[in-house]
Amino acid sequence: MNLLKNWRILLLVVALLFICVVVFVNFGHDDKGYLEGTNVKLGLDFEGGTLYQIELQEAVSVEEINRIAVIISQRVDPSGLKDASITPIGNQFIVIQISETNPAELEKIESRIRQQGKFESNLNGEIVFTGDQIKKVLRGDNSYGVRKQGDTTFEWSLPFVLNEDAINSFTEKTFHQCSATSFTPDGKPIYDCEKTIFFLDKPDALIVISEDQYALDEEAMFIGNRLLNIPQQTEIEEIIEDSQLNVIVYDGSLDVNALVGIQTQKAIVSSDIGNEVVVVLEDNGFEVTKVEAVDKPWLWDVINAQQVISLSESITNEDVADIAHAQQFSTLRISGQREDVETALSDLDELAILLESGSLPTPVKTISKETISPSLGESFKSLVILMGIIAFIVVGIVVAIRYRMAKLVIPIFIIGGSEVLLNLGFMVLIQRPLDLAAFAGLLAAIGTGVDSEIVITDELLGKSKKIKESLIKRAKAALFIIMTSAFTMIAVMLPIIFTARSYPGIDKLYGFAVVAIVGALIGVFITRPAFTKIMEIIVGKIEKKER
Repeated sequence: MNLLKNWRILLLVVALLFICVVVFVNFGHDDKGYLEGTNVKLGLDFEGGTLYQIELQEAVSVEEINRIAVIISQRVDPSGLKDASITPIGNQFIVIQISETNPAELEKIESRIRQQGKFESNLNGEIVFTGDQIKKVLRGDNSYGVRKQGDTTFEWSLPFVLNEDAINSFTEKTFHQCSATSFTPDGKPIYDCEKTIFFLDKPDALIVISEDQYALDEEAMFIGNRLLNIPQQTEIEEIIEDSQLNVIVYDGSLDVNALVGIQTQKAIVSSDIGNEVVVVLEDNGFEVTKVEAVDKPWLWDVINAQQVISLSESITNEDVADIAHAQQFSTLRISGQREDVETALSDLDELAILLESGSLPTPVKTISKETISPSLGESFKSLVILMGIIAFIVVGIVVAIRYRMAKLVIPIFIIGGSEVLLNLGFMVLIQRPLDLAAFAGLLAAIGTGVDSEIVITDELLGKSKKIKESLIKRAKAALFIIMTSAFTMIAVMLPIIFTARSYPGIDKLYGFAVVAIVGALIGVFITRPAFTKIMEIIVGKIEKKER
């Protein structure tokens, strides 16, 4: 119990107890997809997963398809923790392998892949800025997240930073976009300001809407809908103008001349329009899609409008006469409301992922999906455990031959096992699957951990010095060597962390690098200081006995 009085050893014990709960206490999952009896999720190599085959709308250059692969990688696996492999094939196909079989999660992933991710902010029929001009999403900002608004509403908020071109465009296009409609009793003007509209994946299509549907949409938008981010008194004509799309209101006859000069060859038609209109459109070279009305304004839905935001006089610089002196805004915010916190969080997360990954240069044409079997077979799990045991045995034999003292060998074994367990616990906490790369990282952790413990033991025993120093000085020298070695290894692995996911084909190294770095940090801050203190006590007793 005297050992527990030292904070280094106590920290190790507390960490091990916590990790044992994390790794071995079942939190409601069955054993499918997990290492038996633990919460360690198995990766694609051991448990299988899902394969997506993506065909792009058109063939692109090698550079472009590699860029698309990187964008898709960030959408499929934003955190880099899902053991996903993205491989471009030729100039038009991309193959994704991911260790995920949960239907709900797969549906989310497929939805992200299908979206081109073209984000636009429009005003007065002009684009103010696009998603590609957003430098970053401010996930760490205080305004990012979901907050309760009233008894039944949850508002999500997503702040982001614009690049220089977008800042200038926003300043120019919003300048003096308010007009004074009246005045307060103390003479201050009351403004009526223009509205900006956000679109996500606005269709490249001709829109044909029936008079009846148009009237319904016009009324619904004017009434407003807070859950759709449509404020009251929204004019349908403004939505159409800002969309920059060709919209035809069908009143019983279709003027063929109105179709001349329309660049797109796609048409979206409201479902209450007869087939005779579809025939006319097809005869004029359009690929027609009929869309049913849902529980939202039909036009709002088909043009993928996301939000209407009223400008304010402070944003439009109404108090400044010359645009050269206008205040510029680099940070803006998108928000929305939902009836429950889960939906609000999901909406926020999906939009953040799309904005962070950027838009696809060309849309996805088709996606096929199939379940894949583990490449190494079910029996490989047992083989992996056996390999780990053999590694420990071999290391144990080497250490035993070197020191020939159980009191020196046993702590090395215990600390080595502790490091492996702590590594596995960290993988459970961050939900990183155990794949071949991560397993290789664990084996490397065993080797480097034991190597460090041998260095510490030798330094404390004085084997590396001709003249013996005090025990404390030897301990400090040992820890300095170990920390230098660990941080050198971290410096070597960091470039892999930062670049592996940007280069399709080498992303498998990511798992190895993550485990190697975590293993080094666990060693530096938890296990090796505790090991040094334990060995100080043991070596001190040995030297005292020898004297």
